[in-house]
Amino acid sequence: MESTTHTDLKAVRHSFSKLNLPTSYRNLVELEIHQDFTMGYINTLGFRAGTCTPFQFYDLDYEVQTPLQINPYHCLDFALLKYNSQLDKTEHLQKIINEVKAVNGTFTMVFHNYTFSDLERWKGFRSLFNLILESAE
Repeated sequence: MESTTHTDLKAVRHSFSKLNLPTSYRNLVELEIHQDFTMGYINTLGFRAGTCTPFQFYDLDYEVQTPLQINPYHCLDFALLKYNSQLDKTEHLQKIINEVKAVNGTFTMVFHNYTFSDLERWKGFRSLFNLILESAE
């Protein structure tokens, strides 16, 4: 990818949030990638890493802190689909935003391009995105 874009690759997110720990992170360290945004749940909102604050990957086998920063996400657009109504989606999203704010954490979300399409499945997601933006103020 770097040879195509003529730009250093500094951050990644694995497709479908698939991680093979610790191999995936070791590969990123070897490739000198500085940030990863893969750590998160696909089907639910929450704190897969147990935190809402970025942290350095610590390789337990080698007992070393690496330069790779893990940026856990707490909301994947797909996870919001399990809530039937727009009100349910909004309430659950607001709850997790408030939890992150309560500890002065970093709220990280993953919305895909298709989330903003006119497909019926994604109806109302623009307003959810705006809710996230407004909560940052």
